[in-house]
Amino acid sequence: MSQGLGSESRRIWKLAAASGAIILLLLAAALLGWAVRQWAATPPAPRLDPELGVPIGEPLHSAAIDTAPVMDGIVDAKWEQAPALNAPLHYGLHGDEPAGMVELRSVHDDANVYFLARWPAETHGGEPNVWRNLATIHWRLTSSGEVSGESTGSDGLACTVGCHTATASGEGQLVGIRAETIPPGLEDDLPSGGGWSAGEWLLEWSRPRISPSPYDQDLTDPAQGYRFFVKLFLGLDDHPDPVSSVHELRLEQ
Repeated sequence: MSQGLGSESRRIWKLAAASGAIILLLLAAALLGWAVRQWAATPPAPRLDPELGVPIGEPLHSAAIDTAPVMDGIVDAKWEQAPALNAPLHYGLHGDEPAGMVELRSVHDDANVYFLARWPAETHGGEPNVWRNLATIHWRLTSSGEVSGESTGSDGLACTVGCHTATASGEGQLVGIRAETIPPGLEDDLPSGGGWSAGEWLLEWSRPRISPSPYDQDLTDPAQGYRFFVKLFLGLDDHPDPVSSVHELRLEQ
């Protein structure tokens, strides 16, 4: 009789142990599913620009083309080959209050890179007969040249930023877009066209892939992401000027 009771106890113990193991497995599966859902619901942290400490947004893909668009401020069919980057703007480089959006496109051939930028504006916002800075693209240079004391007053490295700055007239016409560096290395405006019309600014411009300035950035390496951000000069009394996050130009092949 006692031997039968012992066998029954062992059988019950084994059943209890097996049930406990099943419960533990079910709990582990539930915890794993919860962890996977939490991971999927939490977006990965954005990459940060190492110098500026601001997020790096979606890239601007520059499509390879055989025939260049004309820099006249008229959007021709060649721009359809270029995917649009709709870059959100915020007030100030480190701000987070939304300030609209600017659309950017780029194409390139063997000699040049071409850009298109457009953004809404109810008016051209200028005073008659007064030229003003309209917008600038700040390029984060991947390398900087040596500067002489004669040009800057001290020896050292050139500025790590190159700019494409657009100037507009008080009547909403594009005056020109110039590549600017420190020290100055370029004198002529870049080929460009555009202006304000029907509630929108539209600019086209191009630059050589190999810059004639030793202080500017060459755009030659398809493996390189060329970092930049956009700034619009609005001159608001209660807000800093709108700025985009940092983006990267990538030359597609």
